[in-house]
Amino acid sequence: MIDGVLLLADLLRRNQVDVSASEVIDAVDALGAIDVTDRQLVRAVLRACLVKQPDDEMFDRCFRQAFAGRGGDADGNPTRSASLAAVATPPQNVSGAVLDALVGDDESALAALAARAVDLFAGLADAEGTERYFVQRVLKAIDLSRMLSAAMHRLRAPGDLDELELMVRRTELNERLARFRRMLADEVARRLEGRATHAAEFEAFAVGPEDLDLTELSRANHARVRRALQPMIRRLATRIGRRRRRRATGRPDVRRTLRRSLQSGGVPIDVVHRRRHPHRPDLVVLCDVSGSVAEFAQFTFTLVSALHAELASARSFAFVDGVADVTDVFCAADHDLDVRRLVERRGVVGLDGHSDYGRVFGEFAADHLRDAVGPRTSVIVCGDARGNYREADVASFATICRHARRVYWLNPEPRNEWGRDDSLIDVYAPWCRAVYEVRTLAQLEDAIAELV
Repeated sequence: MIDGVLLLADLLRRNQVDVSASEVIDAVDALGAIDVTDRQLVRAVLRACLVKQPDDEMFDRCFRQAFAGRGGDADGNPTRSASLAAVATPPQNVSGAVLDALVGDDESALAALAARAVDLFAGLADAEGTERYFVQRVLKAIDLSRMLSAAMHRLRAPGDLDELELMVRRTELNERLARFRRMLADEVARRLEGRATHAAEFEAFAVGPEDLDLTELSRANHARVRRALQPMIRRLATRIGRRRRRRATGRPDVRRTLRRSLQSGGVPIDVVHRRRHPHRPDLVVLCDVSGSVAEFAQFTFTLVSALHAELASARSFAFVDGVADVTDVFCAADHDLDVRRLVERRGVVGLDGHSDYGRVFGEFAADHLRDAVGPRTSVIVCGDARGNYREADVASFATICRHARRVYWLNPEPRNEWGRDDSLIDVYAPWCRAVYEVRTLAQLEDAIAELV
């Protein structure tokens, strides 16, 4: 149980849930005061000790991982009587307990003893092998091959059964032994499956939320990335401010340096520099909100909206096969806004709702270029550049680039897929100051820090 609690605490920490050492100690102490065979009670106690805010989905997921493969029913939940029987059986008495359960036809005890025997003798944690290998280790340890003769000897001892009744009992014992072998095999198979699943999920959880692919987030991982977003916003603002302060020193100011040198006999000990005025750009963000890239657009909008203090002004545009100004939507939102709802905004979807970058750039150049883009404006285009084999309208995109100070493109697709099939990124890239592969939150942070 202690190993399970430690693993649970580690999994919670990997999912941005703060768990202190004292809370782990409290959880272990609390388990000593309850019936640890009651899975629901154990879950409730651990949640109360380790989780400060209710997040049942994340806690339950980590709990299932931490306590997977510990014996019980098909769902991994130990039955109360079975667990008590297994826990109460010392290793040296397992064979005798199996014999008693076989003779007494106690199905629940056999199931619990199968789990206990696998725990003690299979050696799943110490070796690699097949299901058959681990089952044979258990059978050899409890000497199941002699179990039938030992059971029949016990039945013959009182002398109150005739030969016909002994034959019937022998047949029944053979059937119970076969069932017990199947229980052992099922238990080993379940443990091996649970170990493989646990290893895969643990590896996934070992990846920090900043490094998860934003276009392929599961529901649980989406919550992890959400929790990592606010600390990242604060870190990003600090990072940009520090960089601007470092670059605030300009060329030497000769006049002020000479005037100050009079205090040291004409020796220019303190060189005075001119103060730079760091550029605070106007920013325009054009985000594709169609299909799988909508999740990527959500985080881009959120990061840019949170950096208003570092920007002279910021405007946001959403597009599919049409484009619309959605700046007011984000300014008015007092909670997380689902970007997928922006497709309901008039103008975002033009004709058929399939991405059309050429049409979007044409509309933007015609309707928004004059009032949104100027010599101080940095334009960020976010999307996979998948144009569904439609006209690219490079001329309109080039017009946008000539009016803007700089144009950058953030592409959530893997770089090795750029330019393939209906990808237009190679057509637009020559007009951009830079094109970034941005598939994770960490990459998005680095890109925006460079651009703003």
